[in-house]
Amino acid sequence: MQHQGRGGDGRLRDLPELRLLEVRLSGPRACIALALLLAFAWPEVALARKNAAPAPPELVRWVAPWHEGVALRYAAEDYDISIGEGGRERSRTTGIETIRITGVLDDGFVQTWSFDDSRYEQLEGGDGQEALMRQLLESLPDLVLEVELDATGNFSALRNLDQLAAQLGPALRTGFEAALQSGVEAAGGWPAGADGEAARARGREAAADMVARMTRPEVPGALMSRDALAYNDLFGAELEAGVPFGVDVEIDSPLGAGKVPARVTLLMQAGAAGSDEATLDWTTRMDRERAAEVALAAVEQLHGRQVTGEDREKVVADMSIVDAGHARFRRSTGVPLMLETLRTVRAAGEQRVERRRMRLLDDAHGHEWPDDAPPQPAG
Repeated sequence: MQHQGRGGDGRLRDLPELRLLEVRLSGPRACIALALLLAFAWPEVALARKNAAPAPPELVRWVAPWHEGVALRYAAEDYDISIGEGGRERSRTTGIETIRITGVLDDGFVQTWSFDDSRYEQLEGGDGQEALMRQLLESLPDLVLEVELDATGNFSALRNLDQLAAQLGPALRTGFEAALQSGVEAAGGWPAGADGEAARARGREAAADMVARMTRPEVPGALMSRDALAYNDLFGAELEAGVPFGVDVEIDSPLGAGKVPARVTLLMQAGAAGSDEATLDWTTRMDRERAAEVALAAVEQLHGRQVTGEDREKVVADMSIVDAGHARFRRSTGVPLMLETLRTVRAAGEQRVERRRMRLLDDAHGHEWPDDAPPQPAG
């Protein structure tokens, strides 16, 4: 298993059925004979079971589904909740995502992601944010991610970072300027005269500076590869069914701020007898202090300023990042049918929960998500 980018070297690559014999006998003598038969037979069966070696756990392998021409469509949902001093915010983005294999390399594959019918809803809080987010989505109608996979079928890198940065620039500039204008209006408007013109100039400069930082290749690389990385992270995993497995890994932090030690636990389960399905559940707990250092470094890079000592202490004091996931897949083909990831971040008295769901379309697998309720924090 390769967890989160290319971090670390950790790669994870019922009682027997009883057949009952129906005995059709009649009359007293037959009943006595049957009783004697059972009286002698059961101890032998019990002894045989006692002495028999336990069946070894079944090995379940998640094969990669990739070959040239594969195309998979998913109904996707991102549901985010933030709770902090500013109140509570909830938002949801839905759409159709199509994943294709568009090239075969000597040591891997080229995978593309395209997006249709993307819709954003601000369900709670975040006044004015819905219009801004919809504007951003509408300004990126032809966005395509080109992902390079390694020979195992796991995420390796984004191939079209320069193109993505060029596409994102105008959309981000429009978004930041709109957010600035909205904030100024909420605060009472621009000052009059020369002071107002100077303030507008500083605002435009700040927005341009933020766009420049946000479109450095490593930033869209970190932000836009996350979903593709989670989707492609576990192909090649082979585990004993029903036996939890734990491993220590190092996760590459966003924006090149170093590695974060983490503990990953996984549980593979085979489907019912005769089923071609299996499930994999996992939890990743990141080292608190190192995660705090990395998060602060990312904030400083994006905003171009140092975090104060007091704020730094608050983040380090209660930092927690827990990732959980659940996947259902076909054992014969490796095709993911359902995928859910859940990230819970706590820091400085605030909490953010991000849930992502993907459900395979064009396949009569019959599985639905259990409800449409807001996500619950991972423990």
